[in-house]
Amino acid sequence: MFRKLTDFYRTWSYESQSTIKMFQAIQAGHFQDKPSENFRSMARLSWHITESIAELLHHAGLKEVNGIVDASQEKNDLDKLIAEYQKSSESLILALKNHWTDEMLGEKVPMYGDHWERGAVLSILIRHQTHHRGQLSVLIRQEGLAVPGMYGPSKEEWVAMGMKPLE
Repeated sequence: MFRKLTDFYRTWSYESQSTIKMFQAIQAGHFQDKPSENFRSMARLSWHITESIAELLHHAGLKEVNGIVDASQEKNDLDKLIAEYQKSSESLILALKNHWTDEMLGEKVPMYGDHWERGAVLSILIRHQTHHRGQLSVLIRQEGLAVPGMYGPSKEEWVAMGMKPLE
């Protein structure tokens, strides 16, 4: 849980750039691919990550976050996805700076039939995004595409550095 907004801003900066890196690893020809009926397509999963920013924060009462809150009809446009993600991400920071304070992070807000502290909302936003980004990395790998490293080098990045990747 976040207790200081500056800590969230620093973490969000890294995490949002990592998400954009993951989106950029997808090739347009693979965006709609769905490995089986039990998986979301890369497009749907990517749009879910994007829509969750505004959707989650609207539930927490921060209606000033701009962005798509229901992307279920969005399809193939990777450039639009990245632009919408960036818009939501930047809007989130601006809305927080204008409407929330460090002292408010301990306050509880109604969330999905429960009450969460605002600092927990921000933490869950990042964990939710990271969870789905991990799923996306598996789909990218299954398509034979290079997965970018997030918290260290990926297999392809190890090889590019002249190192042997773990088997």
